[in-house]
Amino acid sequence: MRRVCVSVFLRAGCCFLTAVVLAACAIGLPGSPAPAPAPATPAPLPSPTPIALEATLRLEEAGIELRYPQGWATRVVSSTLTLAPSPAALSSAAPGNELVVTVDATPLEVLASQFGPAAVENPESFFEVSSSAAQEAGYLLSAASAVSVDGATGLSADLSAPGGAGRLTVLIGPGAAVRVLGQATPEAWATSGAGLYAAILSSIRFFPPVSAAPAQAERAEQPPILTTGPAGFVLRLGGGAGPPRGRFVSARGLATAPDGALYLAESSRGVWVFAPDGALVGTFGGEELLDAYDVARAPNGDLFVADYGRNAVARFRPDGAFVGRWGSPGNAPDQFGFSSPQRIAAGPDGSIYALDTRAGPESGRVVSSVARFDPDGNLRERITLPADLAPADLAVDTAGFIYLADSFSGVVVKLDPRGAELARFGDPAARESFAGGAIDLDEQGNIYVATYAAGVLKLAPSGMVIARGGGAVAPGKIPAPGEFSLPNGIAVGPGGVVWVSDNSGEYSAVTALRLTTDEAAAATALARAPAGTPPATLPGDNLLRQWASEARASSFYAPDYDPAGVTGPPDVEGCQDSPNAWAAAAPNTLETLEVRFATPVFAVGLNIHQSYNPGFVSAIELIDERGEARTVYSATPAPAGACPEVLSVTFAQTLTRIVGARLTVDQRVGTTWAEIDAVELLGVP
Repeated sequence: MRRVCVSVFLRAGCCFLTAVVLAACAIGLPGSPAPAPAPATPAPLPSPTPIALEATLRLEEAGIELRYPQGWATRVVSSTLTLAPSPAALSSAAPGNELVVTVDATPLEVLASQFGPAAVENPESFFEVSSSAAQEAGYLLSAASAVSVDGATGLSADLSAPGGAGRLTVLIGPGAAVRVLGQATPEAWATSGAGLYAAILSSIRFFPPVSAAPAQAERAEQPPILTTGPAGFVLRLGGGAGPPRGRFVSARGLATAPDGALYLAESSRGVWVFAPDGALVGTFGGEELLDAYDVARAPNGDLFVADYGRNAVARFRPDGAFVGRWGSPGNAPDQFGFSSPQRIAAGPDGSIYALDTRAGPESGRVVSSVARFDPDGNLRERITLPADLAPADLAVDTAGFIYLADSFSGVVVKLDPRGAELARFGDPAARESFAGGAIDLDEQGNIYVATYAAGVLKLAPSGMVIARGGGAVAPGKIPAPGEFSLPNGIAVGPGGVVWVSDNSGEYSAVTALRLTTDEAAAATALARAPAGTPPATLPGDNLLRQWASEARASSFYAPDYDPAGVTGPPDVEGCQDSPNAWAAAAPNTLETLEVRFATPVFAVGLNIHQSYNPGFVSAIELIDERGEARTVYSATPAPAGACPEVLSVTFAQTLTRIVGARLTVDQRVGTTWAEIDAVELLGVP
C-alpha cells in the first residue's frame, strides 16, 4: 500500500519519503493549504489511562517496543511500523475516521552521518529535520513542546490542515531516534484519535537493539510447512512459529520458475528459494541486498531484485551469483524516488520495469511512473501513468502490456506498452473488492490480484472474475489456513498453484492455493475472448518424457511375463499376447503394478501402453521422493473398445518430485489376462 503524501524519515543511511497521509492529499488542493493560524503550543493530549493496550510489537533491530489495542492491523517495513484499527484504515490514502499511527526508528550513527552530530545531540535539530517535508507541503505545525518517554527526551507538535489533524513526536533514544506520527480527520482526532495516540506514545519502551551479523546474512532454516486446510489450500510456509532463522521478518514480492521453484524477497535475508513442495532450497543476496522488496525472473532465468534499501535494482544469475546493481535516489530519469523501487516486473524481451514514485510539482502530491531498463540497467524509457493512480504493484504480459493494481481506487488498470490506458477493471460500488497489494499474470493473460478484503481473484483478460480463493482474516485474529491479513506479493506457478505472501506485525507467511473456478463465468469469458487467445498448454519447452526403469508387481505369469516387460519403451507390436509385456499370474484377479523412473520430476502426465485386453486399469497413484502416494486417476474397469490402447492421464503439475507410479489393475470383470507393455511419465525436471 502506498500513501500519497510525504514526511521525512531516515533509514539505512538514506533520506526517504515515508508512507504518511497528510490532509492536502485528501482534498486535492492544487497548492499549499491555507489553514487557520497555528496555536502557540500543542493542545494537551488526553490521559491514556482508560485505553486498554493489550498487544505488543517489537522492532528488534531498532530497539523499540510499543503496545496497541488488540485487533488492530499492523504493517512493518524495515524499521517503520504502521498501525490502525482496521486494514482499510491502514491502506487508506487520506486521513479518515480511524487513527493511523506511523512509527519509524533511525540508528543514531546513521542520523549523525547524514545530518551531523547536532541531529542526535538535541531533539530540536532532529525535529527540524523530521518536520521539514510537512512544512514544505504547506501544513502548519504548532510550537513544539518537550516530552519524555521511557527516559528518552523529545518534542511534540500538532499538525493542522483542512481535512486532517494529528501530532508528530520525535524522541532521542539510547540507540535510535524515533518519530511517531498520528493522523485522522479533525473530528476523529478530537474525539478519540488524540487519546489513542497518547496511549500508544506513552507505551514505547527502549531496549538494546539486535544487530544482524553480516557473516550470518545468508543463513536461513526451513520455515514450518502446514499442509492441512480448507478446499483449495495447498500449503503454508512460515507464520508465527518455527525456529528463529526459519521465520520471515517480512515476506514480500514473489516470482516462480517454469519448474515451480518459488523465489521470495524477504527483507532480512535477501531472496529465499523454495521447491514447489515448500522445501527450502537456499537463499542468496543476503550480503548484496540491503532491503529486498520484490523479485522478478527474466526469460533467460536471471533474477532481478528491487533493493528498496538502496533505491536500486540488483541482478543475479539463476544460481544466485551476484552480477551487479543500478539505481540511486534522485530526480534524474535513471534514478528512483526516495521510497522506490518497491515493485519490479520482467518483460518478454528481458526488460525490467520498475514502479517509481517521487514528489511531483504540486505541493503534497506524488507522481508515479514506470521506468523500463535493459538487463544491464540502461534506461530505455519512462512511462507516464494516469495522474489519478498511485499503484501498489505492476505486471507485464507477453506482448509488453502493463497491468497495475491500485489499492486506493480499487481497480486494475491495463496500459499499452507506451502507457496509454486501455481498460479499468473493478467494481465502482465496492472498491474494496478489487483493492489489492499485488498482481500477477499467467501465460494465457489471466490476471491474479491478492486483495485485502476478497481473497485472491482471477480475472479473465476481459476483466471478468472467473475464480477465487482464500479470504480476509477477521479483525484481531491470526490468519487461519487460506486467510490473509495484508497480502503483499503474488505469483502464479505451474499446475494452477497461486502463491501469496502475507504480513502483519506478528505474522508473516507464504501460502499456496488452487483457486475455485466459477465455471459459468469462465465459459462466458472464453466465449467473449478475442480470436487467437492461446489455450492452456503443457510446459513443452522443459518437458521431460521418460520410460519406467524399474518395475515390480503383486504377481506375474511365470516365467516370461514378469514386470521387467514394462520397463523401457513399448516393444509389443499391435494387439497381441506377448511375453514382452507384463501379465498377472492368473486372470480374474485384483493386481498392482508399481514402476519407478530414473529422474525425479514435477509430473504433469502419464501414458500407459496396454498391449492386450486393455481397459482394466482402475486407479493410478503417483509416488514422490518421500514415498507418499497421491491418486490422480480412478475408473470402473471394463474391456476397452480398441486394442492396443494408450491410457493418457494428465493432471495439474505436482508440488513434489515424482519418482514412481502404482497402477491398480482390476481383472475381476474380465475373462482373460490384461497385459501392459510400457509406462511413460511426463514432467518438468
